[in-house]
Amino acid sequence: MFLVRRKETDKENQGKLLVAYTIILFISSLFVPFVVVATFQSMVYFSRSYWFFSTPLSAYMTFMCGMIYIALVLTFYLLVGQKWEGKRAKGIMWILLVLCIPFFILSLTNYYYLDDEGVHYNSLTSLKEKQYKWGEMAKVHIVYRNYQGSTGFYQYKFEMPDGSTITIPYNDKLSEHKYQVEAKIKEFNIPISDNFRNPVLD
Repeated sequence: MFLVRRKETDKENQGKLLVAYTIILFISSLFVPFVVVATFQSMVYFSRSYWFFSTPLSAYMTFMCGMIYIALVLTFYLLVGQKWEGKRAKGIMWILLVLCIPFFILSLTNYYYLDDEGVHYNSLTSLKEKQYKWGEMAKVHIVYRNYQGSTGFYQYKFEMPDGSTITIPYNDKLSEHKYQVEAKIKEFNIPISDNFRNPVLD
């Protein structure tokens, strides 16, 4: 009798902990990705030789999706697990939780940076960094955007001879190094095009 009550109590406490973890995951997913991803990348990838290092929004959003996915799996377990056999429900839960690992790995390896060699980019769907060397670029397309009646820089699109492109958003970090980008374009005589007369409209 005592053992039965103890098991029920342990099961109830476990359920309460899972509820607490689920709530914490949902709430913390709003800010933890920005802390974890930025901290990890600054420790692992950053170098003083870079002009600047930046993390795409896609990296933060993917990490956030991973946390929300875990919270949803725990919610599913809380709602359905009680109706299934204990071991079976836990087994399925752990299998589903393992599936979230790619979310975190891909988000932590999604970044780009510029340096004297060129533009370096590790996309969200790749674990390998790709380099676009200044001397090998076929063209640079400057994208302008019209926002609330004002036209300004929006993106740089660097194109390689094979047709592959890398798009770098124009932000505060890039604006500080715009002169370096322009110097490299001039140094290697990279053809430039733009859409100033037909800017992207918001």
